[in-house]
Amino acid sequence: MPRSTSRPARPAAACEATAAELSALGPCLALPADVSSVDGARQLAAQLAQREPALDILVNNAGAAWGEAFDTFPEGGLDKVVDLNMKAPFFLTQALHDALRAGAARRPAKVINIASVDGISVNPWETYSYAAGKAGLIHLTGRMALRLAQDNIVVSGIAPGPFASEMNKQARDHADEVAKRVPVGRIGDAGDWPARRSSWRRGRATTSWGRPSWWMGV
Repeated sequence: MPRSTSRPARPAAACEATAAELSALGPCLALPADVSSVDGARQLAAQLAQREPALDILVNNAGAAWGEAFDTFPEGGLDKVVDLNMKAPFFLTQALHDALRAGAARRPAKVINIASVDGISVNPWETYSYAAGKAGLIHLTGRMALRLAQDNIVVSGIAPGPFASEMNKQARDHADEVAKRVPVGRIGDAGDWPARRSSWRRGRATTSWGRPSWWMGV
């Protein structure tokens, strides 16, 4: 019998709505959590351990952004974004290490870090902490991959371009304008993901549509 899927996220309503949708494909459980702190990551790992003996795939997709002028950019805007975008993937993976090792007993377990093309090249907006956090996550992915390969855990990353979302309101509300800065002339959509799966490799962060694939690590 296939293992169930757990989807931790915030806010709880969005998390549970998505879990209900995914349940059409198989068992899916929503576990709303705040993983921006080490304690939050450990609490989520404990909740999962009560329900599942092993973990096959961890997708670190939680993220935040903060845009503000350089002269007024606050310390909190740096801390909030870096804590969630760079620190959280590390500490959540650490908290779930035992579960991932258990999953890797049968076949390689996977950790997929969702970075951003903004961690590779600079965008025109004053999102200092977002760019820095995603760049750090890309480098961290390679370092984690070197260590976790010893446990039969494959760590890789994806650096997407612009997708319309609640966080990326520029792409959502001004798609035509944003598309002018994308080599293929459009923003991303759900159909872009399946085509990229074959290029995911250990320790690498793969970009999407129109930029050369970029990698690091092993």
